[in-house]
Amino acid sequence: MSYQSYFDRVPDFDYVNRNKGEKEISNYITVKNLFKRGKLRPDILGNLNFFTKYKIIGDDRPDNVSVDVYESPNLDWVVLISNNILNIEDEWPLPQRAFDDFLKSKYGTDENIFSGIHHYETLEIKDSKGAVVLEKGRNIPNTWNTNGNFIKATKTTINQIFAGDGSEISSTITVTMNSGIKDLKIGDEVLIENVSNSAFNGRFPITSVVTNGGFTVSFTYLLASNPPVAQPTINGTEQVIFTVDDNLAVGNAFFFEYFDSGLQSYQTIPSSHMLKSVTNYEHESKIEDDKRNIFILKPQYLNTVFNDLENIMEYKKGSTQYVSETLKVAENIRLYQY
Repeated sequence: MSYQSYFDRVPDFDYVNRNKGEKEISNYITVKNLFKRGKLRPDILGNLNFFTKYKIIGDDRPDNVSVDVYESPNLDWVVLISNNILNIEDEWPLPQRAFDDFLKSKYGTDENIFSGIHHYETLEIKDSKGAVVLEKGRNIPNTWNTNGNFIKATKTTINQIFAGDGSEISSTITVTMNSGIKDLKIGDEVLIENVSNSAFNGRFPITSVVTNGGFTVSFTYLLASNPPVAQPTINGTEQVIFTVDDNLAVGNAFFFEYFDSGLQSYQTIPSSHMLKSVTNYEHESKIEDDKRNIFILKPQYLNTVFNDLENIMEYKKGSTQYVSETLKVAENIRLYQY
């Protein structure tokens, strides 16, 4: 089936010839008036009944889609305006080679592309009654609540910290917390912050762990030497931050906490059970895949669009530049030159 291309429908404009050596007052060059832009009426564009969903396959271009749907490559412009696409380079899926070049330019190495973490996404969490308490797919930045390799656990304020047995000083420091953390092990590293006596602050490997119900409530670490005091003053801002291997993958150092009305108790979900990592490749691929889901104007409504476009593109009588419905002529400013 044969249809006019978009530019066949764009009206002409006689513009003064600016080419070197062209000095005749009546010398014009005919160009397309690109200021005339076709678009769909709002009542069509906003009504899904006029459209059908379509998935762009592989490296298909708008003209390929037009052939598939309308049996003509000339209606690629209908495909584009149906999706309000103005910049095809940014809004249409990249060909595979161009996509590979884009990834290399943006992320540099294959390791950064395929292993670098762009962000994390939440997994769906339901309570005992089946109600969703954490929705799936919420984006979490890859720097979310982190300090290097440290992830803050909820309610990690220190309840008590002391050297030795609390009266006789030694280099063994004991920390008890207001709320525990699950699966803390000997050898895991902790960061102690905001203790009033700075000798207690820093990063240390854990030397012993005391748990209650699987949750660590007390642990010890060693200083290089005895601190100057046995029990520093507790101001309520002291906290412990736990090391997590691979940022959020293991260690259960961050929890999502919610009240389960069915169990009538607070529940905590470790980070490894509530988040999944999204690589740079997965992130960029999703953006490209989302571009592949477009809407196509149903063929039976093409004549309506053609009539609207004809009305948009048509020049109306009354202007001094008017020549015909498809042609205007520009004012020749050389008439005012000496």
